[in-house]
Amino acid sequence: MKTIIKGMSTASMMTAALISTAPVLADIVVEEEWGKAQFYGSLRALVTKESGRESDVADGISRIGLKGHVNLSDDWQGTYRLEGRVVLDDGEIFSDANDFHKRITYIGLKNKEVGEIRLGKQYSPHYLWTILPIDITFHNPRHYNIRWNASENSSIREANSVAYFSPSYNGLSFGVLTEIDGGDSQSSGVDSYNIAAKYKIGSWQIGVSYFDRSDDTRINDAIKPDADTFATAIQYKANSHKVVFRYQNEDISDDSDFTTIGAYYAYTFESGITPQFRIYNLDNGVIDGFQTAIGVTKKFNKYGEVFIDYTNYDDDAATLKKRDDDVTVGIKISF
Repeated sequence: MKTIIKGMSTASMMTAALISTAPVLADIVVEEEWGKAQFYGSLRALVTKESGRESDVADGISRIGLKGHVNLSDDWQGTYRLEGRVVLDDGEIFSDANDFHKRITYIGLKNKEVGEIRLGKQYSPHYLWTILPIDITFHNPRHYNIRWNASENSSIREANSVAYFSPSYNGLSFGVLTEIDGGDSQSSGVDSYNIAAKYKIGSWQIGVSYFDRSDDTRINDAIKPDADTFATAIQYKANSHKVVFRYQNEDISDDSDFTTIGAYYAYTFESGITPQFRIYNLDNGVIDGFQTAIGVTKKFNKYGEVFIDYTNYDDDAATLKKRDDDVTVGIKISF
């Protein structure tokens, strides 16, 4: 079936994607000579009970979006991704409650030999290669290893950014990102930059990242000190096993440091049941604490899962994270 896209709005493109999907396909995709558009979503609902707080039906950072590419020539593609926040518990779609909820919006140029350049709000190489392997494994976002005041929140999705991702050279890839927002009182040019590399060989993946953040104003107009961050993550995935080790050190300009060391292990049975365990050591030089989590996930194909997680803090970690022990159960539907 031929799909006419020229002049269509984002909503029309999403509708076309829904209509033109063949019944045998699970993915909602339109792909023709002009390029590709995929409508996708990840909907996550939680029931949580944290020590010292009331029980809560909460959203687990749900989102919907459109992504794909346009064929500009035989060698070049124009890439794009537009993603909006869905707040299931409050019934909000495309929520603008705060900057943490505003998600991925970028366009780019991609060539198999050259790599890809992206402009907009996007994941940093730091996040993709040193955080993602370990931080999305549990489901309650309150207990993710959100960075301390060096790169809190904004090391995940960088607004006002330009990024370059290289092709893979026998498993070795490079990524560079700069943030330039034009509104920072402390820096007149580049506000922050990230240099990272990933090497994948067989079942192993190693990521390293250096993040220099010199902007004084972060998301929600928070004022944070400058910081230099180094991180590495080593991942092994084979024969139903997944093991991750992560190290991060933040050298903060107010003469404080924050070091995070984390480890994760999971095993997936043929039934789709995955027990998992994660532990973090959080050390700011004065307070040294541990955060541990255990959980079980049951997956149904690649489109749905149910889960239960338990997160535990010792006294120091509870002080550092301003959170306490929590039990979370929920469901996740992806398409």
